[in-house]
Amino acid sequence: MSDLSILTISFVVYTLIIIVVGLYSSRERKQTDDDFVLANRELGPFVSALSASASAESGWVMLGLVGMAWGSGLSSLWIIPGIAIGYLFNWFVIADRLRVSTLASGAVTLPQYLGDRFGRDSKILQWISIIIITAAMLGYVAAQMNAAGKAFDAVFHLPYWLGVLVGGGVILTYTITGGFRAICWTDVIQASFMFIALIAMPFVVLYHLGGWSEFVSSAKAIDPNLLNINGSDSGMAAFGFIVGMLGIGLGYPGQPHILSRFMAAKDKSTVKKGGAIAISWMTFVYLGAIFFGLFAKVYFGQMDDPEQALPRAVGEFLPPILGGFVIAAIVSAICSTADSQLIVVSTTISRDVIPLISKDNNKSNGKSRFLKYDRLFLIGLGLLSVLFALSKNRVIFEFVLYAWSVLGAAFGPVLILGLIWDKTNKQGAIAGMLTGAIVTILWKNTPALKSIVYELVPAFILAFAVVLLVSIATNKNPYNNNS
Repeated sequence: MSDLSILTISFVVYTLIIIVVGLYSSRERKQTDDDFVLANRELGPFVSALSASASAESGWVMLGLVGMAWGSGLSSLWIIPGIAIGYLFNWFVIADRLRVSTLASGAVTLPQYLGDRFGRDSKILQWISIIIITAAMLGYVAAQMNAAGKAFDAVFHLPYWLGVLVGGGVILTYTITGGFRAICWTDVIQASFMFIALIAMPFVVLYHLGGWSEFVSSAKAIDPNLLNINGSDSGMAAFGFIVGMLGIGLGYPGQPHILSRFMAAKDKSTVKKGGAIAISWMTFVYLGAIFFGLFAKVYFGQMDDPEQALPRAVGEFLPPILGGFVIAAIVSAICSTADSQLIVVSTTISRDVIPLISKDNNKSNGKSRFLKYDRLFLIGLGLLSVLFALSKNRVIFEFVLYAWSVLGAAFGPVLILGLIWDKTNKQGAIAGMLTGAIVTILWKNTPALKSIVYELVPAFILAFAVVLLVSIATNKNPYNNNS
């Protein structure tokens, strides 16, 4: 049997395991609105932590961050403290407040929470949140499908389009049947695979390089700035790069697919324990991806697409049976984010758009009235994301950061202030959401501004200030939060 056949078989076995776990989870599903969207709010600390982490750190870490480290060198490490701050703030400031608030109101989506917090009569706020979530998430999911196409192309030498279709098919199979519960159960397996692969592969490449000393001498010969913590930049350019890397963490409070894990957490203890597990997982995964990218650059020298370094290393260094395991880890990363985002968008449309149109604001009446719509929209949006991914082979890291910034700047300041400051009102929320989204888009598409700093940083700061100032200016009655 050929190496490629063994590699394929091991990957197929993994894929079948994921699908079976996802389908089996449907046996535990309750026929309620909360279950398909939030697993009946029963997630424990381990599942909450690994599911939230895997859905946040997707194919962009396994492929995109590796490609970034390849290009930027050791300076990529600046991303870790920013991400760590984002994790800590999310888990220990936002998570339990959001869990308690949505449990009390019965909200199962972010637009529902915003509607409850700032007044159910605020259709403008809800429509803005729905539009932003749908547009950004579809681009985000397309980036994951793009990652699938790249992975299958690099390893199995399948056409890019076929890899996109395979990735989309796997995700839709278990998500449609098991809903949010299936996603969380499979995320635990996927997060474990990601962890093992990104811990092991840097050591494998370093071994083939001849050890740390050989790596350092070879790296300096290739590029003297490769092991410089500030990279090739200096002065204001270096400052802008570091601020941008640290600023990526600002996006965490505004990501609906992460926030849904906090809404689904069982209790306060779950949140505390989950935070410790999540931050530990993240640290090792990020360090692994960055050092793998560094080692791979020195070993391979040149690649047309550095985001394919991990799949290429699998084919070069690992026996086929283990290679299938690592490829499974890459696809795991892709699936764990794409499935979460698809269910967020589909349930946002079914649970928020339909009630707005039909004037039916009841979120739950026992057996789910929205389940068929959830699944129909899930299929439709999944196919739309696949078509979007098929249209162009993109740079995963850059594309994901764009969608991340739109969501983080639009929702992060509103959510933070809405949870911790009673005087935040509807007018401030609307103004802040629009500011965050618009500034991100303008900054990203203005070359002179884009070269200064990552667009999320100015967009988040401006949106935060706007929420504060507009709330103060329009809050005639400081005790009326919905004014």
